[in-house]
Amino acid sequence: MIYHHLDGDENLELKCLIFDSFYDNYKGAIAYVRVVDGKVKVGDEIKLMATGKVFNVTEVGYFEPGSYVQANELLSGEVRIYCCKY
Repeated sequence: MIYHHLDGDENLELKCLIFDSFYDNYKGAIAYVRVVDGKVKVGDEIKLMATGKVFNVTEVGYFEPGSYVQANELLSGEVRIYCCKY
């Protein structure tokens, strides 16, 4: 099976697709996302379009088989997670 990189432009305004999420008592809301355009890093403010609420990104990262890896930022085309506190 061949996987192709998901195209996007990291110079555009942030646009993500949240495909799953849950709440952790210690980390807050954790969202599984596909970054369509732009990039997101710790400290960024994000706005959920459905509710209009603004959140501060407290952690970004991704999963590798058997472990979680923290990252500096998430770029367009990546499928990763980020944590937010409100």
